[in-house]
Amino acid sequence: MRHPLTGSTVVAATAALVLPLLSPSPALADDNRPPDRPDAATLTARGEACSTDKQVPTLLNDTTLTLSGLFADPDAETAPQEVKGQFEWSLDGADQPLGTAESPYIWQRPDNTPRILSASAGDLPEEVLVSYRARGHDGQAGGEWSDWCWIEISTSRPEAPPQVTSEDYPDDDRFHGAPLQAGDFTFTGNGVEDAVAYYHDAGSGGSCTTRVDPDEPGGSVTVSITPKDDGPRSVYARSVDAYGNSSDCELVYSFLVAPLADPVAYFPLNEGEGTSASDLLEQGRTAAGTGDVGWTRGRVGERRGGGYRLEGAAVDTADGHLRTEAAVVDTSAAFTVSAWVRLDGTGSDAVAVSQDGEHLSGFQLGYDASEEAWFFQQASQDAPGTGFDHRVASTAPVQAGVWTQLIGQHDPATGEMALYVDGVRQGGADRGPSWSAEGPFVIGGGQEQGAFARGWPGAVDDVKVWSRLLIDEDTHLTWSDRSEVWETANQPLAPEGSWRLEESDGAAATDSSDHGLDATLHGDPDTVWNGALNDWLFTPAVLLDGAEQEHLRTDGAALRTDRSFTASAWVRLDDGTADAVALSQSGEHTSGFALGYDAELGGWVFETAVEDVQGEEEVHRVTSTVGARMGEWVHLIGTYDHTDGTLTLYVDGSREGTAASGGAWHAEGDVVIGAAGHADGVGRSWTGALGSVHVFQGVALKDDLSRLQIGYLP
Repeated sequence: MRHPLTGSTVVAATAALVLPLLSPSPALADDNRPPDRPDAATLTARGEACSTDKQVPTLLNDTTLTLSGLFADPDAETAPQEVKGQFEWSLDGADQPLGTAESPYIWQRPDNTPRILSASAGDLPEEVLVSYRARGHDGQAGGEWSDWCWIEISTSRPEAPPQVTSEDYPDDDRFHGAPLQAGDFTFTGNGVEDAVAYYHDAGSGGSCTTRVDPDEPGGSVTVSITPKDDGPRSVYARSVDAYGNSSDCELVYSFLVAPLADPVAYFPLNEGEGTSASDLLEQGRTAAGTGDVGWTRGRVGERRGGGYRLEGAAVDTADGHLRTEAAVVDTSAAFTVSAWVRLDGTGSDAVAVSQDGEHLSGFQLGYDASEEAWFFQQASQDAPGTGFDHRVASTAPVQAGVWTQLIGQHDPATGEMALYVDGVRQGGADRGPSWSAEGPFVIGGGQEQGAFARGWPGAVDDVKVWSRLLIDEDTHLTWSDRSEVWETANQPLAPEGSWRLEESDGAAATDSSDHGLDATLHGDPDTVWNGALNDWLFTPAVLLDGAEQEHLRTDGAALRTDRSFTASAWVRLDDGTADAVALSQSGEHTSGFALGYDAELGGWVFETAVEDVQGEEEVHRVTSTVGARMGEWVHLIGTYDHTDGTLTLYVDGSREGTAASGGAWHAEGDVVIGAAGHADGVGRSWTGALGSVHVFQGVALKDDLSRLQIGYLP
């Protein structure tokens, strides 16, 4: 019974109210309320949730457990209160406990969330039903016990790891598949009937961390595993039962992965004369000419006698085409076809590469005039009156007279066909069931209604066919560490201009590539020619006076600046007070690209203009991290990667940085050595020496950088 607050009672009550403000204390005994009954949903044993269903106990594999729960005291809503958790456990819910444990006290305070409390239970029995429960205690009274939680413990480990088999990668001491080519592997219990999961690792580390679950204990489950490398591969695995006990992680399966397959056909088309072309990979296989087959300057080219030849290194199919005697690839299976193509007329549909069936081509890679798009297409069936009902069309625009890299591929595993233009995926389409075209492989046309159709009005170069898909992700499996698709679109480098600048007299610097773009000197030949010595290569170099705007200039463009390209030059800058450009290619109002020096930053720069406009121009650029030192020879390389849309700058072979380019446009004007060129003249003239200038279509890689730096072509 409460007493009235009068006399000495008032003083005592006042002291009782003040005391909790000074230090924590439990509630008065006559006002005390015990802790709330714990919710079984908050209880855990070794982190595993409580099961209140006796028929479905929580299964554990340790006889020493940490029991935890959430405990709340209602008196802590108004004043600090000590609380501890008490646990007890028994056999099958018996009244007599097997053991008890309790947590330390903690203080609960107003506006604080109750905390988890834990205690340890040891020497628990195995393979029998054990129940545990919990309650809170505030030092004066215990709360109501929670519902029983049911557990069962076993520490017996499975005797064996799972058994593994695979039809895609059989263990038969023979090579199968390829790196990054997925295969199905089936795991079975191997006599462990209570295995609920298998953990595996298909690498060499034997970590066994990837979990797969059979539909029923000890049953089989099939999973896809993708080997990352060729050569011997291993699968490590372990079985885990419902209690969480695991067998040892052991080597359970070995197999051999074949290396990436070479193309099944490769027509470099470098003959330059005659009426047929040879397959470089299949001895005796040729593609014979029909009609008036010609030859033209190609995109890829080849090394010959210490030089590089593009002239005549592509087939001109404007008035004829090439065809083999028989098929080169099974078009019902996985395959990829690639070709460099130059389309000279856009008025009608055209096919660059195909393979004949009886009535239709098994595939066609070409151009659609109505959509003004590149396409890769196939037909559902090879029958009279049928057409191509599966196709992928490009979103990339088609440009006439421009070398473009096309890739088409068919994946029967996924039923998808895909198209790439200059290394960029254009999209995919569902293919469905496929058939094999068993007729000739055709370069420069296709087949419809059993007859030749859609001849290619232009040129075709470097045709390759694989009986597999190309890798479309960067990988260590390629020599460039880039994807196979990227390599196909950006390598090898094709020389479009090489000026050694070693002349001693005359009016122009000779282009030593087969492009023949000599660079006319605008300056004093007596001081420019042989005016400096490159003391790294020990070769002559030109010396330019920027104040007089001395430079060299070609008559016409060397590069397509809207495609991947590389620009390289040895430079020595003698005056760093103003911006200076060593190499550029002219647009109407500004340069398409510029490789040179930024005076404000005091460093090297590679940049491309966003658009060809007059006045203050906007550029994409990448600058060096190293400062430019006057009077010293430095080797500069700038690359534009059309596939990735990036610019990269290299100084003395070291990568200085990469920047997004946001696309590029084609500067149709002259190459300028020693200034930034445009139609009306030059700007940012170079004061100093220049030597060994090269431009290429394609993106230079590490080996290319090294060769260019020491004065050799890639």
